[in-house]
Amino acid sequence: MIITGIQTRIVELFQPKPLITGNIKIESIWFLLVDVHTAQGITGSSYIWSFNQAGAAAQKAVIEHLSKVVLNEDAKATPRIWEKMWKALIQWGHSGIPIMGLSAIDSACWDAVGKELNQPLVNLLGRKLEAVPAYASGLWITNDFDSLQKEAAEHVALGFNAVKMRVGRSTISQDVEAVRLVRQAVGDQTALMVDFSSAPLRAHAHQLARALEPFSLTWIEDPIADENMKDHAELTASVNTPVCFGEKVYTPQGFLEIIENRAADILMADLQRAGGVTGWNRIAGMADAARYPLSSHILPELNLHLIGSAPTGYYLEHLTWAENLFNEQMELHEGKIKIPDRPGFGISWNEKTILNNLKDQQIFN
Repeated sequence: MIITGIQTRIVELFQPKPLITGNIKIESIWFLLVDVHTAQGITGSSYIWSFNQAGAAAQKAVIEHLSKVVLNEDAKATPRIWEKMWKALIQWGHSGIPIMGLSAIDSACWDAVGKELNQPLVNLLGRKLEAVPAYASGLWITNDFDSLQKEAAEHVALGFNAVKMRVGRSTISQDVEAVRLVRQAVGDQTALMVDFSSAPLRAHAHQLARALEPFSLTWIEDPIADENMKDHAELTASVNTPVCFGEKVYTPQGFLEIIENRAADILMADLQRAGGVTGWNRIAGMADAARYPLSSHILPELNLHLIGSAPTGYYLEHLTWAENLFNEQMELHEGKIKIPDRPGFGISWNEKTILNNLKDQQIFN
């Protein structure tokens, strides 16, 4: 499957209501859709995201740069393509937006391989599950606690056995009350995760983590500002609630640091920061060797296959940010989402939605 062109499209989708964390208020998500075209007529697809136009434009610029070493390669040669892209980014650095561009191309190549072989990606990686445990990711910061409880109950009513909420209000007591009310709304049998969103400084994070211990949380996530391994290791060792960490950590090398420093109890890998499917698969092997549970971050339509094949796959993060981009919808049953049997990632673009929200498109060949 010789790669003949790489197409990018930038799409902005407004969200039904603002997404508020301790760091940011988000009203729309910018998606970069990537299609890798081959001489055989097979197209591999993937997508990455950003919170603004500048981020999407920068991601596109990386795709343009990397296309120079990807064109005329065989899409099946994913390790070789990955290495060529890695070398092409030496002067850019192996983190941030450069790795996001690498990840998008790598994932699209894997999708093309699945389509050529008429197999879902999970089968190529080694299927472990038919359906993956998923949690509803929402419950963004608000001081309207009645609406927070209502939303939490709605997630459970839809069939989720696990939900995640955000903290980061002005006082610890406000966050504790919010968690108490959500726990009350979902009941003791529902897994509850709390995302600190890398907002608190170290002392505040320790205080809040201890204050939330009575609520039997499945994990606290990204508890401390910045990705300081020592700080996360100290917190992980000092609290009873498991610490989940890694969504803003880049490449397998970054996850090696987490493991070596014991900076988490649970790993969370972001596909667009991990280095695409190739990078994720390497992280999954490391997590297995070190016996760390591995969860996913955003991109649920793609991550279904990765959690379903990871030896220590734990939870899929489910969000609806991108669902209107696809003709297919995920199927939830008894807290799990079925991995589709369609080839590759099993996705196809909803061209009407894309056309109505398109901000930019280009093809590099």
